[in-house]
This record gives sequence, structure tokens and C-alpha cells, in this order.
Amino acid sequence: MHPDTITAFDQDSPGRRFSIIQRLSLIYLSGPMSETGISKSKIPYLMKILSTPGIVQEDLTNYLCLDRAATARALQSLENNGFVYREEDPQDRRRKNVYPTPKAEGLQGEMVDILKAHNDVLLSGFTGEEQGLLVSLLDRVADNLRRNLDKPDRDAGM
Repeated sequence: MHPDTITAFDQDSPGRRFSIIQRLSLIYLSGPMSETGISKSKIPYLMKILSTPGIVQEDLTNYLCLDRAATARALQSLENNGFVYREEDPQDRRRKNVYPTPKAEGLQGEMVDILKAHNDVLLSGFTGEEQGLLVSLLDRVADNLRRNLDKPDRDAGM
């Protein structure tokens, strides 16, 4: 394949842009979040646990589109640092329910403020209509990927 073809593909790739946005976001959040004692990689876990106290660990994994091992490691870290605790699910002892601790609840306002400031930076210069459209389009992109994860022919092109 000619290098110009690769360059053209790379320049037009939405995946490249998503990757850049994710890395820049992690850099942006690392400073303010470090003051809370919560690593930037744990933010999605903690936000969902704070919004859904008692969430089943497997449901958290599915919501975040991560694997079980990554969730288990993240929750162990959050538990060791006093942000969450886990209990057996009363209906099914094999399942674990995850709850925020008072320490995590005390940081909820600060975390939301930090994430809101991040969103304000991401959407700076966009009208309200453009913001809604962007979120809608991103949801469609995520839905496209979800629908295609289990297709047997998705590796055929590689």
C-alpha cells in the first residue's frame, strides 16, 4: 500500500479523532482529578456507582463496555482507597452489588464540577443545537459498534 493512501486514510479516520480526544481528555482531567485522589481511569466507574448505588458488578461492566477483569481490578483499587464497597447480592450470592462510601459521596459535587468544566471545554463554541446533534451522532456511532461486535465476519477484512 502506498504511503499516501495510508496518510489519506489516517487523516480522514474518525477513529483517529476519537483516540486523540480520549487521550487529550485524560490529560486534561489528570490535574484536577488528582486532587480528589481518584485516578482518571476510575472516573467512569465511580460516576456510575454514585448514580446507581448497589449496581451489580456485572451490570457495571456491561454499562462501561469493559471486560470483567478490568472492572474487578478497578473496583479493588477503589475499594482499597475507600471509595466503594461490595456486598453479596441478596437474590444471588454469586453476584456483587457495589456501593459508594461516604468518602466517594463527599467528592460527588467536586467530580461533577470537574467533569462539567471538561464538557464545557469539549463543547466550547458549539450552539445548543450543535451540542445535541453531536451527542446524538456519537450515540449512533456507539450503537453501530455495539451491533457489530458479535458479527462473525468482522475479522474478515483483517
